Amino acid sequence: MQNIALIIDTLQGGGAERCAADLSRIFADRGFHVFIFTDLSISIGYEYKGTLVNFKVSMSDGKEWGNPIRYKVNELGKLKDRYHIDIAVSFMQGANYLNILSKRKDKVILTIHGVTSLYAKQEKSVIWAEETFRELYQYADVIMLPSDFCRRDWLEHYGDKNNITRTMYNPVHRMEIGENRDKGNVVITVGRMHGDKRQWHLIKAFSLVKKMCPDSKLIILGDGELRAEQENMIKRFGLENDVELPGNVKNVGDYLAKAKVFAMTSRCEAMSCSVLEALSAGVPVVACDCPGGMREELGISYETKNSPYPLIGECGIITPYMEENGFENISPEEEAFAEEMVRLLKDDGLRTRMAAAAGTMLQKFLPDAIGEAWVEDIFVNNLKREIDRESFENVRDKSIGGYERLYVSYYRLLEKWMVLHERGGSVKQYFVSRDMKNVILYGLGKMANHFIEDIKGSGINIICGIDKMDIDRQSGFPVIRPDEGIPHADCIIITPVHEAENIKQKLELHTQVPLISLSDILDDCLQENGNS
Repeated sequence: MQNIALIIDTLQGGGAERCAADLSRIFADRGFHVFIFTDLSISIGYEYKGTLVNFKVSMSDGKEWGNPIRYKVNELGKLKDRYHIDIAVSFMQGANYLNILSKRKDKVILTIHGVTSLYAKQEKSVIWAEETFRELYQYADVIMLPSDFCRRDWLEHYGDKNNITRTMYNPVHRMEIGENRDKGNVVITVGRMHGDKRQWHLIKAFSLVKKMCPDSKLIILGDGELRAEQENMIKRFGLENDVELPGNVKNVGDYLAKAKVFAMTSRCEAMSCSVLEALSAGVPVVACDCPGGMREELGISYETKNSPYPLIGECGIITPYMEENGFENISPEEEAFAEEMVRLLKDDGLRTRMAAAAGTMLQKFLPDAIGEAWVEDIFVNNLKREIDRESFENVRDKSIGGYERLYVSYYRLLEKWMVLHERGGSVKQYFVSRDMKNVILYGLGKMANHFIEDIKGSGINIICGIDKMDIDRQSGFPVIRPDEGIPHADCIIITPVHEAENIKQKLELHTQVPLISLSDILDDCLQENGNS
């Protein structure tokens, strides 16, 4: 039987991590020899089967600072050789990148766990570059996407010239919970408390539910960096006695057994495992429309794209997407969300029909069905392709070279920043000494975040950001594309320093605003601090 490597950053928590653990059991039960390449310094949170092999996906683990990407690719390639890997399956972007770059005789399967084009807008690196997906990834044997929506997104943005993309749902285990005919009017949600899950919309909508259904309760399972903010919001709306925050729990099924409605207000859900778990427990769902596979989970056709809301599915309801509107005001979209939660709380007949339909819907997500699809469709029918090794190696070397240039420039810049801070300086001094008060940021990656943090409290105003993509973030300033009209400012700061000269040449055709590389700003600040 074949040897399969599952390459994943950790097995501690998260949807992709749970998928990897589930697949290890599915493959092992079917006779495959499973090896899990993962970081063994981090505790394991899911049941698995197979042999654990220590491997850190991170390309900045301190082992080879001069040439990190080549080091990690060689390390993974040697592990594939040592364990005689026939099929290498990787999970999420860092692992996918290393998996394809280390491709030898093994068959490479890349699994995507998000709406790729949306994440690519946020991440500014070779790993997330369009060329990586459009060129390098085409040498994989199969690219797995978690929903038809995600596959369509991939085809639209990156193509599939070799016909290697497939939709493959993540497996979910049926929740074995007893029937509870005496449920209270309980709404529940499950998810980490951070920006993508946006539980603040649910809290605001639930404040309206309380007015229409006074005995209702809300349970928010999960924890995260926004917990304190959400606790404060609960107090502002006077819901301290109506909202429970148990944190991270192992007995999710016990809480689902109490609930009549599962609510989801995420910014994006490629294929929500939490929603599938709710359906497995017979709890119908109310979700706001968002990029991802929510319609597939709730039995709503994509042909309803332009239909009026709410969209009533087989086992749930979808309301309009919720735009950000602050933490105080309640939007019409939040009102609509509240109305559909109340509808399911009060309409026993509708809720019962959706709960019954959820059992049927769940069949295609169960481990046996997913395992059969992997083995019969993918392993048997889709691993026969041979690639042009010479052209692959040319594309691979190009990608590695691009990553190295980005990596070196990034850490050189960080080193300058560290030295400046050790001397008690800050980039704000550059602008203060030159009486610059209004600036524009070009590039909204990690260096832009460092810059924004460094000028806090200085009175320097960021008029806007310029980025190749329309970034959906709460930055506090507008974001425009490079080909739009650039407003007047004291200067434009170029944060992607590895390509600063090319950016300058292009921008000079569109604006008279002075252009400055962030690297040059740091050099001037270091010189000023060194002489002071």
